[in-house]
Amino acid sequence: MFWKNNGILGINARNLLYIRPYNKKKAIKLADDKIKTKQFLSARGIPVPRLFSIIKNNQDLEKFDFNSLPNTFVLKPNKGYGGEGIIPIISKRDNHYITAGNKQLNKTDLQEHIRDIVDGRFSISNVADYAFFEQYIIADERVSKYSYEGLPDIRVVVHNLIPVMAMLRLPTKESQGKANFHLGAVGVGIDIAKGQCTHIVYRNKIIDQLPNGLGKIRGFKIPYWDEILEIASRVQLITNLGYMAIDICLDKNAGPVLLEINARAGLGVQMANLAPLRRRLERIEGVKVTTPTKGVRIAKDMFGNIVEKEIAHLSGKEVIGIDEDVEIIQKSGIFRVPAKINTGKEISIIDEDTALKAGLLDNLDNYDDEKSSLKIKFTLKNHRIQTIASVEKINSDQYKMILGKRDLKNFLIDTSEEKEKVETHKTTTNTIKPEEKKKINLRKIDQELIKIDSKIKLLYHLKPLNLKEEEKKFFNNKNYNPQFEYPKLKFDPMELVEDLEKIKTDDSALGIMLKAKKREIALKIELIEAINEENFTKISQKLFGKPSQEDVKKVEELIKKIDIHSINKEEEIYDTETAKEKFEKVFEKYGLKNWKVKIKEHMVASCVAGKNNRLFVKANAKFSKERIESLIVHEIETHILTAENGKMQDYELFNRGLANYLKTQEGMAMYNVEKQRKKPFTQNFRALSHVLAINKSIESSFAETFKYLIELGIPEKYAFKSTLKAKRGFNDTSKQGAFTKDLIYYKGYHQVKEYMENGGDLKELYIGKMDISDLKTAKKIPGIRSAKLLPHWLK
Repeated sequence: MFWKNNGILGINARNLLYIRPYNKKKAIKLADDKIKTKQFLSARGIPVPRLFSIIKNNQDLEKFDFNSLPNTFVLKPNKGYGGEGIIPIISKRDNHYITAGNKQLNKTDLQEHIRDIVDGRFSISNVADYAFFEQYIIADERVSKYSYEGLPDIRVVVHNLIPVMAMLRLPTKESQGKANFHLGAVGVGIDIAKGQCTHIVYRNKIIDQLPNGLGKIRGFKIPYWDEILEIASRVQLITNLGYMAIDICLDKNAGPVLLEINARAGLGVQMANLAPLRRRLERIEGVKVTTPTKGVRIAKDMFGNIVEKEIAHLSGKEVIGIDEDVEIIQKSGIFRVPAKINTGKEISIIDEDTALKAGLLDNLDNYDDEKSSLKIKFTLKNHRIQTIASVEKINSDQYKMILGKRDLKNFLIDTSEEKEKVETHKTTTNTIKPEEKKKINLRKIDQELIKIDSKIKLLYHLKPLNLKEEEKKFFNNKNYNPQFEYPKLKFDPMELVEDLEKIKTDDSALGIMLKAKKREIALKIELIEAINEENFTKISQKLFGKPSQEDVKKVEELIKKIDIHSINKEEEIYDTETAKEKFEKVFEKYGLKNWKVKIKEHMVASCVAGKNNRLFVKANAKFSKERIESLIVHEIETHILTAENGKMQDYELFNRGLANYLKTQEGMAMYNVEKQRKKPFTQNFRALSHVLAINKSIESSFAETFKYLIELGIPEKYAFKSTLKAKRGFNDTSKQGAFTKDLIYYKGYHQVKEYMENGGDLKELYIGKMDISDLKTAKKIPGIRSAKLLPHWLK
């Protein structure tokens, strides 16, 4: 009997050996909260169903408009378990909601069910709960044809980043559209290596065919299998749950979508696979796994029905076949060469003609003529290798390089992984020729980078959704550290990174600037993925820098000398509508007919120049006369005029912004306001307080940073703003760390001031949005135009 197998994992052993040691209470708490889990994972690029609405209590229920819901949705308890309390609605007819089990419910039925949820009837701890409505997933037809209504899902058990076991769960007529075992759903084992269905278990019995007349499923291959395993491993890495199961469904249009994670997964997956889970878990104890990709590879090699390998040989090493392509790295290009693995050779050998065509013999410093050997750099399976290779004649059409034992220390060789000959013949010895670099279309790259950059929306993703509520809580108790929530990710990070990696530039002046923008975009994606993570601050510092201790000391001294209260005595006589009229007159003066002023709710700043020719003004804001004049200089006569000149260039990034342009743009704005409005930057306590807030936040909480600014004499309103700006990017602001972007005002001002003191021409900074350090490079670009639109005081 299967259940007599000694490797079976029971509930007690699961709790004692895996849940207690590997699942921290904080991580379990996150897993138990479905709403927070999905928001957390969505912000990190994991696909989840769309959330429609949350009902937290009976008061919310009384006010809730059921007509706001789409015709299909799923009603769930936030802290439910085992599928209890979930109602999938597949249509709406005559004021009745039709469930996946074909029951008819009216509005009163749903309200009663929500009351049960809120009262904690389905909660894992029998405590008060939230009810929420989310997107009803329409299953991929390739899988749904095996299911009796409802939504089939795939459960994957993961430990140590390695997916150890998986099964397909299929709803039946008995389970009423739900994929839970205890309700009568079917479980189908899945071969981890192939993604193919194996055994069927139904009501604790192995059967040959699916119930409800749905036939055989053995041998069916799960679509998106590699992607499913990768998501499972990534979710474990992100959530820090050492032992977990994830449930993934396949959406008809979107592919894999995560339904939920489970820190206390049931053990029926063992029966569906006729394999003991404990034995698999024991085999991977202590294995060093650094990435989800490696975890998936190990899972396939160890637990697939085809290949079984000793774990000692897999730990920490990449698996390669006996035929592989390598990419030789040269300044003139990347040369792809087919190679043969031969551990009988000590050093690697490259074909003489291939070395000549690749230009490897052009550099005499790298070539030893007496020994017929040369220094060479190449990549194999994303590993960079620098070695000395022998140059010999290789008489083979199938490979032009032999990789010896000395260069294979970090790899395992699988002799079964032999490439198809068609693929070998397709590969040439120099697929990217030096002359092809000249054919790179820089205008196309300019557009591709803009397309990727426009999807990121950095500040959108870092703006707290619950700012008003948390601000209110903070001012009721200034020792409170706000708990911020952020929008769901509006892009797929992995997809954008892949798109970025495909973009190749050259060494021309423009190519160098585009390459820098590519690096900046990659860092922005990395930063958004790191929201609320320990490395968030480090990535932010790579993008925007950090205050030096000399800066901090200097700024503290300046702040202490400023009579802030006298600065703030200017009467705020203009409302938003009046400010709008004044800005529109300035647009008219400069002939900027395409620019519009738009009043916007929920802004942090009172006025900001945005994309798409819009100047945004905060609704219900008040402005002094001096503030209006300063904003005209700052936003219109600096940012907007520069953007307009950027549009006149051949490359759109001069309008949108090249790498590190923000520092120079904000520095220009500060410098211009100082010169035109006679307002010394040393008196700009707002910009100065950002420096101090960032520095303090790196080592302190929100409440501690706010208190520090107040003690320096910063008014509460501005102390809160500076602290908020520095603490964006953290859910729990009691954590140390900072978003350092607003350092650009201080650093940028000093950058522009130094440029002008050294004889720089301010007009040249108006040719487009770029960093001062790129000005010389930009001048080398053919067809670059001088700025035509300049502030009246600069002409």
